[in-house]
Amino acid sequence: MAALLAVGLLGLACGDAPDTPTPDADPVAEAAPASGDQLFDTQFGQVCRGTGQPAAAEFVAGPGVHPVLFLYTDDGAAYHSRSVTLPEGWSAAWPDLARTQLVTCIQRLSATPGQVCEGYEDDDSGQEWTVQIHDATYEYVVRNARTADVIDKQTFEVPAGRCPMFSSFREGDPQPKPYFPSVGNGQVELFVRRHVTGS
Repeated sequence: MAALLAVGLLGLACGDAPDTPTPDADPVAEAAPASGDQLFDTQFGQVCRGTGQPAAAEFVAGPGVHPVLFLYTDDGAAYHSRSVTLPEGWSAAWPDLARTQLVTCIQRLSATPGQVCEGYEDDDSGQEWTVQIHDATYEYVVRNARTADVIDKQTFEVPAGRCPMFSSFREGDPQPKPYFPSVGNGQVELFVRRHVTGS
């Protein structure tokens, strides 16, 4: 049976849908691309594993904007990009990832299961599923993109909150499907501000 991708709506509940991951590159460190080649976010995963990306822009602490790229992992091995809403110019993004000076590596350290939410259904297929929300603990580590040196780190504990309004379901997903809340954009901005702005 072809994989089913459904979106369910839960009447009065609300919440942010989790980010959709993109495949990560092989864990072997990648060298700088040839002149004229573009950088991709997968080529910065090695920074979170302790190996600098030589094609990244040089980071020199001080006043000015030092663009940051956010990468996320569940297992500490495969990293994929994570979108964070920050002031204009703070975030490094494709196709201009060569301006990246900082990489913030995000890992979920633990999760505690909570309420099981019901009422998710695909209108076309009739597929029904449940979602289990979790309290989650994340570690954020800011690294120098070129050298992979650790600049700062912080742990965030995020309560489960309410059932998410939307959920996707694919054939083979567990029942109930786990849902993990994200750290708020405002908290992330406060954490990286002094490193990104130099003040």
